[in-house]
Amino acid sequence: MRYVFKVDGIAIPTPTEYQADIEDLSSEQTGRTLDGEMHKDVVAVKDTYTCTWKRLNWTDTARLLNAVNGKTEVNFTYADPRVPNTMLTNKFYIGKRSTPVGVITENDGIWKDIKLTFIRI
Repeated sequence: MRYVFKVDGIAIPTPTEYQADIEDLSSEQTGRTLDGEMHKDVVAVKDTYTCTWKRLNWTDTARLLNAVNGKTEVNFTYADPRVPNTMLTNKFYIGKRSTPVGVITENDGIWKDIKLTFIRI
């Protein structure tokens, strides 16, 4: 199977590094009682995926950034470590975007360590 990451159905370059952060969201009633026992009430499980591209040319960098620019949500196709051999698609919003420049020449540029954070809605 070929694993293809997408934003709103459009293929994006495969990340060089890819990190999944999975978090339980707990209700306000979660906490310890006076006897020290923990009571946890999970109301949802949410995922955050941080994608990093070590080097992209300027055209691919622009395509990637413009795919998410100014959008309140995107359909992100991604690999979930809990679901083997399957690409999933769900709604995410975009967190911080980091794009340090590598080299800019008169005709092109290379951007390095580009990082996007996809946060599950």
